[in-house]
Amino acid sequence: MAEGQREGREEESKRARKSNWAPRDEVVLVEEVQKREQLLFGKLGCPGRTVVDKTKAWNNIFLFFSGNPSSSRRNIIEITKKYQNIKQKAKEKRSAAITPKTGGGKRPPSPSASEQLVLDTFEGRPSMCGLSGGFDTAGNIMYTFTIDYY
Repeated sequence: MAEGQREGREEESKRARKSNWAPRDEVVLVEEVQKREQLLFGKLGCPGRTVVDKTKAWNNIFLFFSGNPSSSRRNIIEITKKYQNIKQKAKEKRSAAITPKTGGGKRPPSPSASEQLVLDTFEGRPSMCGLSGGFDTAGNIMYTFTIDYY
């Protein structure tokens, strides 16, 4: 059985590594997702928004990239994962810029063009800025206890 495991690892190591995403491709991905944002991330069950419509929208983005000779061949899973990663890194960089670490050190990195595009899109939304009038758990919290003696 150890030989079968070894063969499986050799096949994985022989698999060709895809090229990195070009910064321009990342920007184009974010722009294409923004065009279809309501369809991709809106509430399910709304008129014109079903799982089939959402799948078609991601498929259209895939077809856009597969028809572009300058970009690598990517599948839908890689495209959706890349968008999620761009969005996550954008939020991390925004958070680092707002609340820098104590003790000095290097300045937090600036967002890339695609990350800045995501930040501009999500600016003012609760997922980015929190709820207005909401309770900030990172702030100072004062607890009041009453102890009853019997």
